[in-house]
Amino acid sequence: MKILLLTIVSVLCSMSLGYADSAGNEKHTPAPAGLTATKAYFDVTVGERKLLLIRLQLIEKTYNQIAAAGATPVFIVGIRGKASNFFTKGTDYVVDMDLPEKKQIAAMVEKFAARQIVMEQCLIAAGFQHIDAGDFLPQVKLVANGYMSMIGYQSRGYAFVPMD
Repeated sequence: MKILLLTIVSVLCSMSLGYADSAGNEKHTPAPAGLTATKAYFDVTVGERKLLLIRLQLIEKTYNQIAAAGATPVFIVGIRGKASNFFTKGTDYVVDMDLPEKKQIAAMVEKFAARQIVMEQCLIAAGFQHIDAGDFLPQVKLVANGYMSMIGYQSRGYAFVPMD
């Protein structure tokens, strides 16, 4: 029994060490090798401020890594659900404790726009959140139906990346 337990622990430890080693190796994935461009549609719906900020940071990191690999990233970020509240002007639509992250998100939207990362806000989602169309950040493109937009991009060969 003792030998079996030691064997199991040894196997688990060796598996976790292998995972830790590969986690730090950012050149591990050869997927973008040889590509000149990549197209992706990111579906962002999370309404929790810190998770939303992390999602946007992951999109930015992915953009940077694809560009560093020599390919041109073409990204669309679709905003739906409660995430919509964080892409509005001013201090409305979120509680006071969410304002620091809302400001960080607005700064990321500006960075994304400078890199030609398209941000699309679904107006159906805006309606469910009771957000007036005129209250969204100017860099955010408004679309009548985010599902139609998502389907259109997938039909044009964009990879669908669910973020939640």
